[in-house]
Amino acid sequence: MRGVVPVTGASNEWLLSGDGAGDDAAELLRVARDLEKSGELRLAATAYDRAYRAAAGDSEIASARAALLDRLAVTEHGMNFRYVPAGTFLMGSDHGDSDERPAHVVRLDEFWIAATPVSWGAFCHLMGWLPPPEGRPKPGTEDTDKLDIFMTNRIRLQYCEDLTTGALDWHAHYPSKWTRGGEEVDSRDLFGEPPRSDPTGPWRYETKPMVSVSWADADALGQRLSTPDVRYCLPTEAEWERAARGGRASGRYPWGDDPPTPQLCDFSRFNEFSIKPMHELPPNGYGLYGMAGSVWEWTADRYDAQYYRSSPARNPAGPDTGAHRVLRGGSWADCAEAVTVSFRMSWPIIDERRGGPAWCLTPNVGFRLCRKAGTAKPETSA
Repeated sequence: MRGVVPVTGASNEWLLSGDGAGDDAAELLRVARDLEKSGELRLAATAYDRAYRAAAGDSEIASARAALLDRLAVTEHGMNFRYVPAGTFLMGSDHGDSDERPAHVVRLDEFWIAATPVSWGAFCHLMGWLPPPEGRPKPGTEDTDKLDIFMTNRIRLQYCEDLTTGALDWHAHYPSKWTRGGEEVDSRDLFGEPPRSDPTGPWRYETKPMVSVSWADADALGQRLSTPDVRYCLPTEAEWERAARGGRASGRYPWGDDPPTPQLCDFSRFNEFSIKPMHELPPNGYGLYGMAGSVWEWTADRYDAQYYRSSPARNPAGPDTGAHRVLRGGSWADCAEAVTVSFRMSWPIIDERRGGPAWCLTPNVGFRLCRKAGTAKPETSA
């Protein structure tokens, strides 16, 4: 399946717009099975989703839904994109911070979203850059000497390598040399080389998320991969939260209301200076890994603390202006309160205090891509 054909049709309005109140799980399961038999797989996925929302503990519903979602998954550009059906969900929280309120019903069109954040190795390959550990545009194609690439790659060498068990400092740079007081300083003299589970193993950068990512670089990858038929982009806040909830009607986390544990989520490990491999912990109900913890993930939206009070009920896409973009999901370095499905964080594109990119030395910011129906590439800017 290469193209993306939106689910439409007035006769399906009841299925796509229902808010879930009073849903009969058994009846929705019957509808879903009939739609699947008739070949209307995406509408069937919406029906299964509503049945699952009404009775997440029903093993028959969960099994049938999971099997269809697997059929609708797409692998392109070396990434596995999981299908999120068109439909409605309850976004935000009446019990969270003020910018998470009010909880409100949102209807979204269908989309696919990557099962994991993008790795450093995948990013460089898809951008046509030199592979890690160089990790920069090929000579003669772009400015390869920008400070942001020089600095962020030093962070990634500590955090993104498959076998590295921990960075030696929050901002440890390896290897990096500079002049201080007329003398050349090598960061290895300050921090040493990062430990690895197998010191003799090959250096690879595929199983952990890429970090220290700018919004512009994340957006650039989506634009580079897009075609007239298929568009790749950062998810909106609403798309990210619907995906993170995994089809559940409520719950603070992708798995429900139970507090996070090391077996469910990569969080609260600031002193360890490390990121777990992306597939080490279980996926949520849409087959997505790391939607809580691991790395903060960029969304397409600009940040407005009051946005939920007047946001559109269908396909909201954030305010038109604002100096900050929205990050979601929390990270390996954050506490349980920050890794909920509704927690919002704003992050400046430029940090005026430092006179440079705010994300430059941040080893817990990454991203994943959405896959949608293709249109002309939208003009985007930081």
